[in-house]
Amino acid sequence: MKWEYHVVHLNVEETSQDSINNKNPNPEAASEKLKGSLSPEFIKDQFPDQYNEEGSELHPAIQLSKFLNNKGLEQWELSETIKIGNMLFLIMKRQIL
Repeated sequence: MKWEYHVVHLNVEETSQDSINNKNPNPEAASEKLKGSLSPEFIKDQFPDQYNEEGSELHPAIQLSKFLNNKGLEQWELSETIKIGNMLFLIMKRQIL
């Protein structure tokens, strides 16, 4: 059996009150915070529910559930999580047919 993998990075640093009060997440600001390692376009593509007005009002658990459900529709399965410092990696896999 052959597998392909998809790794998703989640920032799990403590949230400041300013971030909690921010109702409009900005993919450009998120890209800058990640020192450009992920482009704003990639961030918007991978987290569409978080980076629109409707999605920004949803609790992060609901946003993550929607993200995982969408990946499940693409046949991705969450196989493992790894925490390194303040970074959480979701390791997803799907069978190569």
